[in-house]
Amino acid sequence: MNFVSNKDKPSFSIEITPLIDIVFLLVIFFVVTSKVGDSQFLSLDLPKTESFNYKTVQTSNEIVISNDGSIYINDKLININNLDVLEQEIFELNNNGEILILSAESESLHVWVITVMDILNKYGFSEIQIRTIEK
Repeated sequence: MNFVSNKDKPSFSIEITPLIDIVFLLVIFFVVTSKVGDSQFLSLDLPKTESFNYKTVQTSNEIVISNDGSIYINDKLININNLDVLEQEIFELNNNGEILILSAESESLHVWVITVMDILNKYGFSEIQIRTIEK
C-alpha cells in the first residue's frame, strides 16, 4: 500500500504562540502603567500677591473665601456648604455696575472660587476683580 507523501511540497505555517505572548505582555504593561482613579480635583496653587492688603480695600461689594470654607459677603458669614443661603446673599448684593471684589485665601479650594463665580455670573455680575490673600 502506497501512501501519498507531501514531501515534495513545502509547507507554510505561521506560529502564533509568540504573537499571543507578546499581546498579553502588552496588555499587562498598559494595565499596570495606566492610572486608574477617581480623582476629580485639580491641585491648584492660587497666585500670591504682595501689593494687596485685605484691610485697606474699601468697597460696597466684597466676597472673601477663607481656607476653612467660610465665605464673607460684606462681612456676613456664610458656610460654603449652604449654597441656598449663599445664592440668596449674592442675589441681594448691589449690582449697579460697581466692581465686585472676590478675594480668596491662598490655601482655599479652587472649587469654592469657581462656585462663587458661577453664582455671580448667574446673577449678572460682570465686573469682578479676583484677588488672593496671603495669611
